[in-house]
Amino acid sequence: MTETTFRAMGTEWYVRIDGCASRTLPQVQAMVHREECRFSRFRPASALSRLNIERRLHDPVLASVVRRALRYQLWTQGAFDPAVGSAVITAGYDRTFEAIQPGRPPTADRSGNLEVRVRRGETTLSGTGNIDLGGIVKGWTVDLVARMLETAGADGYLVDGGGDIRVGGRPADTDKWSIGVADDYRVSLGSGAVATSSSLHRRWATESGQAHHIIAPVTGRPAEGPYVTAIVVARDAETADVLGTALIADADRALPAVTRFDADVMLQHADGRWLMTPGMERWLAQ
Repeated sequence: MTETTFRAMGTEWYVRIDGCASRTLPQVQAMVHREECRFSRFRPASALSRLNIERRLHDPVLASVVRRALRYQLWTQGAFDPAVGSAVITAGYDRTFEAIQPGRPPTADRSGNLEVRVRRGETTLSGTGNIDLGGIVKGWTVDLVARMLETAGADGYLVDGGGDIRVGGRPADTDKWSIGVADDYRVSLGSGAVATSSSLHRRWATESGQAHHIIAPVTGRPAEGPYVTAIVVARDAETADVLGTALIADADRALPAVTRFDADVMLQHADGRWLMTPGMERWLAQ
């Protein structure tokens, strides 16, 4: 077993490899940092920042992720929306989380006239507003790492990008991967992914109380729905990441997509109660 930790995309990463693929760890870290440089909205030279400023950019990788984000927007009936970039900034998340200072109350941003088009490797923005890919890129990158490790011949692996987790193969010391997710709950996976999204983290003080980073597209403000935490088990980390964000943003619209992707969910109500889809129990470690 070989493992490593590093910081990227504003969070802690942990990668464990069982088998000969341990030699790929330096490449794993380099790849994650490369994609951070491409997708960070806090780096002026990133592809995402350039797109939001220049309004048109040819970058096939960026275009591919934007196209996927737009499909999830359709599948979640708008609960997941990459066009909330301006609303995230208006809410106060206009710099890295560590640099956020207490500020004025977040105001609503419902400009709603940003049109995003992708043609081949080029992305074009029309109208006002920015895109933000924070609800998909981390999960997408975790899956990218998983594919690298599978290609390298790992017997088993666990990739954890700040709570977006993908596992595969078989761990050296047990039959399945046991992953702590919330409170005293653990999920047991042979392969697949689990992601946790929550409005209880990445919060900052304002004059009217706490704000957080998950925007409800309908209101253009930090989500105030009944659920504060979503734990999603899915085939891949990208899907789990997106569904978790969408469920916090607008659970009524997002829940039908859970069935579409054959995923299972645990939702924590603001009063602390946990609700779960009927199939979730099969994943819970006894």
